[in-house]
Amino acid sequence: MNIDQEPSEELSSDEDQEVEPLIEQETTKTEKTCEHYTRLCRLKAVCCDKFYACRFCHDEDNMHEMNRYLVQEIQCIKCNTEQKVRKDCISCGVKFGEYFCPKCRLYDRDRQQFHCDKCGLCRVGPKEKFYHCDTCSACLLKELEGKHKCVVDAAKSSCPICLEYLHTSRTGLQIPRCGHMMHMKCLEEYFKSGNFTCPLCKESLLDMSKYWDRMDEACASVEMPEELRGMKVEILCQDCHKECEQQFNTEGLKCINCGSYNTVRV
Repeated sequence: MNIDQEPSEELSSDEDQEVEPLIEQETTKTEKTCEHYTRLCRLKAVCCDKFYACRFCHDEDNMHEMNRYLVQEIQCIKCNTEQKVRKDCISCGVKFGEYFCPKCRLYDRDRQQFHCDKCGLCRVGPKEKFYHCDTCSACLLKELEGKHKCVVDAAKSSCPICLEYLHTSRTGLQIPRCGHMMHMKCLEEYFKSGNFTCPLCKESLLDMSKYWDRMDEACASVEMPEELRGMKVEILCQDCHKECEQQFNTEGLKCINCGSYNTVRV
C-alpha cells in the first residue's frame, strides 16, 4: 500500500468510522445508545458491573479500558430487559443490530462487517475484498497482496503522528512506501504541514521524483563562492540508506545512488 499519488483508505479499519441513522425499526432518535454505534442494547462491563452503550463510552468515563470479550449480559433499550448476550431480545423480540458478532459482542447496522480470527476483532468489509497479512498483522485489500512493504506487526503499534493504538482504531489507516502504518487523516494533515518523510524511519512517504527534478534545477542555478567550489562532503541517503560523497551545494545534497535529496551529512 504505497502513497505514490494522493493518500487513500486502503486498510480495513476496526468496525467503522461513521455513524448513520438508527436501524430501520420502530424506533426514535432517543433510542440510539451513543454516537459510536447503531444498536438497541447496552453492554454490561464486567469491570464496573454497569451498563454502557459501548466499550468506547465506557472508556471515556473511566481510567481503564473495557474488555468487550468478557461481556456476558446486555440490556434492551426498548424494554430494559437484562439478558445474556444474544442477537434479539427475549422479551420484546427487537433485533439489537443488523450485524451481530458473538465473539466481539458487537452490535451495529450492516456495514458488511466480518470477523477476522487472526485480528481478533471485526473489520469493515466486504470480506471477499480483503486478506489478512500475517506479517503486518492486519486485513488489507487483496489487490495489495505482494505489492506493499511489510513491517512486522505494523498494525500492532501506535500511529507515529497522533500516538493512538492502530490495531483497534476505528479510523481509516494507510501504509506508506516505508511500511509504517498511520492514520490516513493524520497523514493528510502531516502532508499539509509540509512534511514528506516518515516520522519513524525518515524515508520519503511519496514518490518525490518530480520534486527532485526541480531540486536539480535549483542546485544547477547556484553560484557557489570561490572557497566552496570543489568542496565535497559525505552524505547518508534516508531513502536508499547508502552513503556517498557529493559536491557541496547550499540548495541540497543529492544521493548519487538513487537520486534522492532526502539526505543528511555524515
